[in-house]
Amino acid sequence: MLAVIWGALAARRAQALAVLLLAVLASAAAAAAPSYVAAAGQALASNELSTAEPDELRLRLVDPTEYPGMPGNPERGVFGAQVARLTPAGFEVVLGAQSGGVAAGPAGTVTSNLIFRAQVCERVVVAGACPRSTPKGQLPEVMVSTNTAAHLGVATGDQFTFGAVPVRVAGVYRPLDASDPFWLGDEYLRPPAPGPASTSAVGSSQDAIFTAESSPLVDDQVILYRSTADVFVTEQLLRTRSVEALRSTVAAVTRDGSREGVGAGTALPELLDRVTLQRGQLAAGVTLGAGLLVLLSWLVLFVAVSSAADERRPDQGLLLLRGVQRRRLWALALGEHAVPVLVAIPLGCLVGLAAAKLLAAHTLSAHADVTLSATAIGYAAVGAVGALAAVLLAQARTMSAPVVDLLRRVPARMRGWRATIGDIAALTVAVAAVVQLRFGGSPSGLALLAPVVGALAAGVLLARVAMIAGAAVGAALLARGRTASGLALVQVARQPRFRPLIALLTVVIAMLTFTAATNEVASAAYSDRATVEVGAPRVVGVDALSHRHLLESVRAADPEGRFAMAAVVKEVATGAGTSVLAVDSDRLATVAAPHPSYGVALTDVARNIRPEPPGAPVLLRGRLLTVVLSASYDEAAFGGNRVRLFVSVASRTGTRRITAHKDLKPNLREYLVHVPECVPECRLVNLEIVAPVTPDQLTVRFDELRTGDGDAARLTGAELADLRRWRLSDPEDTYLSAGSGGDAALVLGMVEGRRSKPTTIGVVDAPLPLPGWLTRSKGTPLQRSHPYDGIDGTPTQASVEGLADRLPRLGGSGMIVDLEYADRLAVAGQTGVKEVWLTPTAPADTLDRLRAQGLVIRYDRRIASVRQGFDQQGAALALRFNLFAALAGVLIGAAGLITAAAAEQRNRVAMLVALRRQGLPARAVRGGYGWPVGVATVSGGLATLLIWLLTRSGQRMFTDGRSPVPLPDWPDIGRLLLFAAPTVALFAVTAAVLGRFVAASIRRRTGR
Repeated sequence: MLAVIWGALAARRAQALAVLLLAVLASAAAAAAPSYVAAAGQALASNELSTAEPDELRLRLVDPTEYPGMPGNPERGVFGAQVARLTPAGFEVVLGAQSGGVAAGPAGTVTSNLIFRAQVCERVVVAGACPRSTPKGQLPEVMVSTNTAAHLGVATGDQFTFGAVPVRVAGVYRPLDASDPFWLGDEYLRPPAPGPASTSAVGSSQDAIFTAESSPLVDDQVILYRSTADVFVTEQLLRTRSVEALRSTVAAVTRDGSREGVGAGTALPELLDRVTLQRGQLAAGVTLGAGLLVLLSWLVLFVAVSSAADERRPDQGLLLLRGVQRRRLWALALGEHAVPVLVAIPLGCLVGLAAAKLLAAHTLSAHADVTLSATAIGYAAVGAVGALAAVLLAQARTMSAPVVDLLRRVPARMRGWRATIGDIAALTVAVAAVVQLRFGGSPSGLALLAPVVGALAAGVLLARVAMIAGAAVGAALLARGRTASGLALVQVARQPRFRPLIALLTVVIAMLTFTAATNEVASAAYSDRATVEVGAPRVVGVDALSHRHLLESVRAADPEGRFAMAAVVKEVATGAGTSVLAVDSDRLATVAAPHPSYGVALTDVARNIRPEPPGAPVLLRGRLLTVVLSASYDEAAFGGNRVRLFVSVASRTGTRRITAHKDLKPNLREYLVHVPECVPECRLVNLEIVAPVTPDQLTVRFDELRTGDGDAARLTGAELADLRRWRLSDPEDTYLSAGSGGDAALVLGMVEGRRSKPTTIGVVDAPLPLPGWLTRSKGTPLQRSHPYDGIDGTPTQASVEGLADRLPRLGGSGMIVDLEYADRLAVAGQTGVKEVWLTPTAPADTLDRLRAQGLVIRYDRRIASVRQGFDQQGAALALRFNLFAALAGVLIGAAGLITAAAAEQRNRVAMLVALRRQGLPARAVRGGYGWPVGVATVSGGLATLLIWLLTRSGQRMFTDGRSPVPLPDWPDIGRLLLFAAPTVALFAVTAAVLGRFVAASIRRRTGR
């Protein structure tokens, strides 16, 4: 039998080579998937590591015992031994010790930490020297940052005190890389406070003060320190160890540390959870692409081998007539194809590894090692064994056919249940996959392959319809004398081998178009989400003293309003309230990035949220505010209940509520309020009368307000009597009135028996309720009041002046208001994230301009960088792999077309030669191969539409599974044609070339 198998291989070298190549393709596709997933998983881990918060990178161990003396290296102590026992292999350990206190120098004091931290000198540039251990009796040496040195007024060689301990400055340091996890974010390099710029752009006067090995003190009890150890996860660990193993290791260290009395805390599991999620989505998505390539390879093998088997049917029938047993024919078929399949496994592993390396080099932003693992070899073996199964299945029909059918030139059509069992199976699997995808939550199992099996089922069914329709149309064309077209269609319909070929080409076209459509939608979704979530081409997060400080600073940096806008974002959880975006509305349309999903023009929003102010603000200048008023009430009736005056003013440093220097008494008096923030200028927010209990009627008459020595900052009684300038907080049991003539004044009255909150007389310098533009999801109609928490954190109401589908930065839920008006209405604290939105044309020195105004830069985000970040997530990498697989599938489809044509060329040429000699026109012998391509093009388009409608909702575009903007329902048809048109053209050219070969063979044999 071995000799017979070898002879069969030698006699059918072309077929053996075709089986070998196609089996290599199947095993290579199967091997490339796990290799690429492993490499991309490394890149994902590297990306997550580079963007993680410092606390997510380390496990902190803390010695609960405080020790006296200067902080020193705990390595040789009990704690150091505990850390050595607890730390797993591969983690990086940084030992340290720290003590909190106050440092005092010639120029000032600062609250900071005295810290020993191993390896700190390797990460700084030092003017002077790193501190060294000193003997008892000498001053301990320390190293301070440039900010701390400037604040304390010291330099290298100078002295200052930390607590009660004198220390000497050995050096002044500047960090080499402030983003290094070694610094633990803000823990050692404290962010500066808004206001005057720091000496260095990094850190502040509260930066850590570093010491060396423990230096003995005269009195060790003066300083108490506590030892710490930061156990960092490394990139190598995330690349080489499974996330589950790392998670269990962290849990074990935490558990064992607690048993030994060592405190442990970490956010490392959050990082591991994100890595796990992204790797899972990557593997799930790559399964689709790999499954497509493997399935196409099997289909091509099925088409090629079934065509070849049909050509050998007469030979097989003669062998059976001569008494050869069918089991020997099966053994021959198995042995003949098992040899190339076995050879294909190692070749497929090498080809798959090379493909994975090529794909990783062009799709991954971080370096990743692509290696051949045992999993890849196993997948390659599965792909090759599946190829062998496809080969045997392709021959099953001829192997089991009766001798009389084998001796027919044209195979008999399959009838009965056997003719539809394959269609039913394909349709059943597709329906199950689609149902699981649409109703099973996150895609898994069979649902991952829903587009592939859906395309296969559609291809099989449409191929059957095409064969039936082709026979009917071909017969009609022949009856009308359309010989070329009719003969080609009849021949295609009469040859069963063309049906799997049409299904193959349908799947290729459908999956390429579907994958391109998915990538196109994903690309648009990434851009949409980045635009809406960021809000402007560039957004800089800042710290400011107040909302007013933010507004004035941005306006000073960009006086003309061409490229910068101040914004405050206050986001709340869904269902917990209304998120608010407060903007400098005059600049909104210029700076914010427009997007059609808003459903409204930003110019309309800006115009409606900033109407003309109802009044001018009351500005005060001077350190002392004098309030001239007279209170009228019965002191005896009040029985000792106090009546007090409070004044709220707003300046660059924020809003402050200040009490008058004494309680209100009857008769006309002057009350002094110290307002140092009103130098050079501040804004009056409100006047507040606090009388929790009013046993009798209370009347307060405001006659004058003045600040400073002159009359420039003064409100006379006549000005105070203008009731349009004032707003009462509680009009139900209080009232405002005005005196006239010589008695002009503002009069506040409280009814008898009132028990309520303080009564506030606010300045009417902003509309109330505040105009806002609300998203439709909140359900409040136009011109109605909508409750929300203001940017000062107090509950308030907004008047809905417009409705939008979505808003910049907030997405589908929130409200946008004017920042200046919102700040004028603020009476309490400062809440929300302060940002500066910039256009792409912002000058290069914009950040320096903002720093010069006292703002502190916290982060810098751009739409382009956020968009790029989405491209590096697991879901995006999987989509690109799928597109690569679909493009490779086009080549497999072309190979299938060539293989099928080569297998039937001899019989086709013989038939057409006979017809040509009987007078068949020359143009009629070129047709045939174009019809499967044409039918597959139409059916591929229909299959694409079908699987898109059924599976688009289950395609994962983002790692977190959400987007403030709905995904596009349909891709750009023009961009899809860039993929589909070349594919169809390739198949058409291949069919034309094959037709030319057939025509040339006929001319050689007929001489015409």
